[in-house]
Amino acid sequence: MRFYFTFCLLFAITIVFSKTQISDSKILFSPCDYVNPLIGTGGEGRICPVACVPFGMIQLGADTRTINTGYHYNDSIILGFSHTHKSGAGCGDFLDIRFMPFDGKGLKKNGRFNDKEIISKFYHRKEHVEPGYYSVFLEKHKIKVELSTSLHCGIQRYSFLNNSNPALLVDLKYGSTCACTILKESDRDTVRNSQIEIVDKYTIRGFRISDGFASDQRIYFYLTFSTPITSIDIYENDLLTENIKQATGRNIKAIINFDTNKSKIIIAKTGISAVDLEGARINYETEIKNKSFEVVKLNSRELWQNELSKIQVEAQNEKQREIFYTSLYYTLMYPTTYSDVDGRFRGPDHQIHNADNFTYYGGVMGIWDTFRAASPLLALLRPDVANDYIKTFLAHYKIFGQLPIWVLAGVETFQMIGLPSMPIIADYYYKGIRNYDVDAVFEAMKTSAMKDTCGFSMGYFVGLNNYKKLGYVPADLEMESVARTLEYAYSDWCISQMAKMLNKTDDYIYFENRSKSYRHVFDKNVSMMRGRLSDGKWRDPFDPLASNHRRDDYCEGNAWQWTFFVPHDVEGLAKLMGGDEKLILKLDSLFTLNSTINGENTSGDISGLIGQYAHGNEPSHHIAYMYSYLGQPWKTQKYTHQIMTTLYNNTPDGYCGQEDTGQMSAWFVLSSLGFYPVTHGNGELVIGTPLMKNVIFKHNSGQLKIIANGLSEKNIYIQSIKLNHKPYLKSYFLHYDLFKGDALVEFEMGKMPNLSFGKELINRPSSMKF
Repeated sequence: MRFYFTFCLLFAITIVFSKTQISDSKILFSPCDYVNPLIGTGGEGRICPVACVPFGMIQLGADTRTINTGYHYNDSIILGFSHTHKSGAGCGDFLDIRFMPFDGKGLKKNGRFNDKEIISKFYHRKEHVEPGYYSVFLEKHKIKVELSTSLHCGIQRYSFLNNSNPALLVDLKYGSTCACTILKESDRDTVRNSQIEIVDKYTIRGFRISDGFASDQRIYFYLTFSTPITSIDIYENDLLTENIKQATGRNIKAIINFDTNKSKIIIAKTGISAVDLEGARINYETEIKNKSFEVVKLNSRELWQNELSKIQVEAQNEKQREIFYTSLYYTLMYPTTYSDVDGRFRGPDHQIHNADNFTYYGGVMGIWDTFRAASPLLALLRPDVANDYIKTFLAHYKIFGQLPIWVLAGVETFQMIGLPSMPIIADYYYKGIRNYDVDAVFEAMKTSAMKDTCGFSMGYFVGLNNYKKLGYVPADLEMESVARTLEYAYSDWCISQMAKMLNKTDDYIYFENRSKSYRHVFDKNVSMMRGRLSDGKWRDPFDPLASNHRRDDYCEGNAWQWTFFVPHDVEGLAKLMGGDEKLILKLDSLFTLNSTINGENTSGDISGLIGQYAHGNEPSHHIAYMYSYLGQPWKTQKYTHQIMTTLYNNTPDGYCGQEDTGQMSAWFVLSSLGFYPVTHGNGELVIGTPLMKNVIFKHNSGQLKIIANGLSEKNIYIQSIKLNHKPYLKSYFLHYDLFKGDALVEFEMGKMPNLSFGKELINRPSSMKF
């Protein structure tokens, strides 16, 4: 008996061990099994547990509320299942084309629509989510709902468990009630027109046109059922209209009834398009018309498996592996496809255009959030998608006259600040992603960076007129003046890097000089970035801990968080402060100050606080890596490890702030590998500290192996590094050190900092140099 027990124990250990090993030739575990799409669905993560494919136009999922992104883990009622979501984004919108299956037997047909009879309670124990699939049980109606998707289409399977009258609500009035325009009078989705039409006993089609975060959002749908329709009750303005097959208006709903005797399982297949009804039909016929639910689900999972398997990790524990693959999954949801299978798309002018031999990724482009880490990671994982992303930028520019800033449903919203396309273009070009008209792209960069007026946002015009004249954005003439100045300056530096690579000397000199504009908003008397008036005086009073959300001199932050947004010139910032030691002390203070934020209208985006460092918002994401520019990379190691292990968790509230369409996740993915792209266009990856014991990163030209010898919960400090078996002394890698052919990085980890590693100037990342 003892022998048998020992044999079983050894066999079990062998199985567990084999599950965690990494092989050069095959994957011994399924990354999809480690994705938990409920991470971030609570707190302020704003994740929706949707069914989708990588970069999919459609995010099909359950709605528990109509604010933010439509779902919150703490809710207990399902309102329905809508076809478009913006999972993870700070600003809410979408939630278009709501479906809700229900038991029609108990419906009181008194001529007026009553939503309370249709919504249902649910329990998380009867909810399941995995890449490409979502299911939940509706307690009120005793229906199991299952969802899956292709790139442009959704498929839903309803299993009616009672002897009921199967019915389905299709609601074209329903949508987001929080469109994030900042201005209260337009801060909701507003239906401009909608239509539903009965095609035959298996098919309906229609459209929904609305305004919200973006204006004139259009979604057309083509819907078929596996079971014949027996009748349709159409409600106009919530009143039942008898004997009609088509209805048009701003409040249209339909209740579709099915033959009880035919089947207790009903399959609904929906193709969507932003172009027209024909586009929705072609998408449907191309992708899911002849496919079963199981085939669509399997295809979706295979797409995710292919993407997630590009990075194989051996973590210190299962929790870390779950956070890693969930983060990678969230990153690869964006940018979202916005062109149909035939290449047509609706552009920022609201007209129909053609994407010739590329995919137009204009559905959700949260560029201000994602230029920092998510876009660089995309270039490593999917350079083909990254290339089409630049083609999308160029198409947007040709139509609209300006490179995109924050695009939703093909429309420029101007919601965020700066010129965030510039870092992405420079980064991709440096990495060899160049299959587009380079001269036209550079011309678009210059033109966009010289526009006096960019557009209209939050009640006033935004642009570079004042920035060009004064060298800074004046606090008495524009909101968020400090943040805008700093973002413009960094974008200017990225343009200069692009000009340098293209041997355009005059442009290089002009934009590099303009990138020094950050110095104009630095007040040496307080050693902080501060609002400056058009007459050159500083704005008073000044409270570096104060926040007035999107109504002060900072964007979603305060002076403490924004003072350090000079990623391209850390050395220059140190000189302004009086030397490296002064900047180090300022950074130390950032991480150790009290976390109090002053004000009556403080920004909810200031979250994930370590002192005044706010990991819950993107402008802070590079700050912990700044110590490496100052010869103290051991502090970078200390704080990046603290952020990774305390501000990320595998729970519904596992994100310390809004996930922001992949950026929060991409920060974790890259940082856990041991490096991060503080700047764009010069290929530098600043070394942090690895969280994963072993990594195999498969990319287009080979594979990168990372080994962290001695890594443990306490051994977080780098003692030494070898690159391709040779000692490596720098505190940063270059992109082509790691991603040209095969490469091997070996970290030797220890409990105490190695104070000499990366200390010398020659081994530090560069500032204002290329």
